[in-house]
Amino acid sequence: MGQARRGHQHQRAQTGPLAIVLVFGIVLSGSVLVVSLGADSFSSTQQTLDADRAEQTLTQFDSQTAMVALGEANTQQVVLTQSGRDGYEVDDDAGWMRVTVTNASNDSARTIMNATLGAVVYEGDTTKLAYQGGGVWRRSAGDGTTMISPPEFHYRDATLTLPLVTVTGDRSLSGPVSVTRNGPSQQYFPNATADDDWVNPLEQGQVNVTVKSDYYPAWARFFSGRTDGTAAVDHDNRTATTTLVVPTGPQTVSNAIAATSAAGEIKLAGSGSATTRTDSYNSSVGTGTYADTRTDAGTVRTAGDVTVKGNSEIDGSIESGGFVTVKGSGTVTGDVRYGDGTKITGTVDGDLEQIETVDGVGPADSYVGRRYRNVSSTNDNGDTNVPITDDLYDGGDETLGPGSYHFDRLVVDGETLTLDTGTDGQIEIAVRDYVRLQNAGEIEIQGDGEVRMYVDGQNATASGHHFSIENSGGVVDIANAQNARQLWLYGRSDFQARIDGASSGTYTFEGVFWAPAGPVGSSTVTVEKGDVYGGVVAGSVDMENGGAVHYDRSLRNVRAIPPEENIVRLTFLHISENPVEVSDN
Repeated sequence: MGQARRGHQHQRAQTGPLAIVLVFGIVLSGSVLVVSLGADSFSSTQQTLDADRAEQTLTQFDSQTAMVALGEANTQQVVLTQSGRDGYEVDDDAGWMRVTVTNASNDSARTIMNATLGAVVYEGDTTKLAYQGGGVWRRSAGDGTTMISPPEFHYRDATLTLPLVTVTGDRSLSGPVSVTRNGPSQQYFPNATADDDWVNPLEQGQVNVTVKSDYYPAWARFFSGRTDGTAAVDHDNRTATTTLVVPTGPQTVSNAIAATSAAGEIKLAGSGSATTRTDSYNSSVGTGTYADTRTDAGTVRTAGDVTVKGNSEIDGSIESGGFVTVKGSGTVTGDVRYGDGTKITGTVDGDLEQIETVDGVGPADSYVGRRYRNVSSTNDNGDTNVPITDDLYDGGDETLGPGSYHFDRLVVDGETLTLDTGTDGQIEIAVRDYVRLQNAGEIEIQGDGEVRMYVDGQNATASGHHFSIENSGGVVDIANAQNARQLWLYGRSDFQARIDGASSGTYTFEGVFWAPAGPVGSSTVTVEKGDVYGGVVAGSVDMENGGAVHYDRSLRNVRAIPPEENIVRLTFLHISENPVEVSDN
């Protein structure tokens, strides 16, 4: 074989690339058809054969290297079949993989793993192949990149197992090589020694896996196919990133009020002639208005305590994982289910039942942060006279149609901001700091579609709130029969909202507050002499002096956070680095 190959190369040197090396004469009806095959054709065919042979060789190398990396063998001997002048080499610095976890409470990111991948590389004239990250990849001129065999990245049932294989070794390789462990495996997650929070199951946040590689488009396609999501590519930096998000718990609004933290409390403290209350209506029945469909399903549910006192009424039931107090003129028309105990000196019309616990709801911080960043970076403000970065929006009456909009601070002061969704359109609004209505300011939702508002809460009002209706009142109004399904206002686990009807005016919010606190958050919604038509989900809820929450029963089976194709759910995470060394024999 060696002599034949050298002879072929010598012939190429003598004749040049365009020389005719074979001529076939075929007689057809008295004519002669001459078919010539040039050196270019043979060269191209040989390169294809060499690349295919290298692909098979690296696939076998992948299989045997995995045995060493994952502890099934101490060493393996692999023959790297070589053809022509092309060979194999180890590139110690080829690419990297970084895994970060974002803390949902403050949006800060910490790096779990940042490892150089390395690669065993075969490079021909038009094709480059590599064993990298536990997989085999191919890049061809004009054909892009392709995954030949998958890397060590396994996602199933909300569990990611990533035993990353990294490679170092001799620069030049040929013929038989040895693959050995290059030190012990390093466990990055779970790893309570490095961080008390780096344990399973994950409770909040998101995990990003980013790969820098010459084969990054193929990595992106692999991430998308393996996780049923999509992967972001950065062509300038030659990276692919997949994002996996920790589930945020129950996703429907099933009660008038849900206080989601064990440290939180639902408190109704009425005084004066106006009753502080919860009750319900159904916007999907008949006229859909509260006046026409009012019922007694104003149930409250919390992992913490419930207090009902003064001129207060829960027109429905209580489900509490903590202590329930009903005293004075406080009234509960339904049952009371409690975890720790009760003190009942007021009125309970239903039964008392002790239960073990009530689960909380995980924070929506990851969702809020992700949607805020997306809308603030790609929005439709330029198509309107809405300012993008002004400190305040106070531009007179304004109408916005379907699309996405960003505000630093959304203040509606005495004017009307109309959000017209049209027929089944959607409006998304990202607010950096807070939303405030005052002096009879109004936000009116028209049409049949949804409005989703994401309040990132980077700064608060002077009184410490991220949403407020104060100073002579304001209204968030849904023109379509108080249909609370049409407005969702999302906040982080430290979200603070207040509807403060301490002076004359109308103080009304129609829609859903969704700001669960999770196990340690402090989100709070306070309603005083004002009305919420829809539902409230927060860490604590404080209702005073005629404040009311009227639950829209049509919310019961509606997901608060919609499923997203590009968001992959994650509960358990297992990440390690498994280094191997490749030596030429």
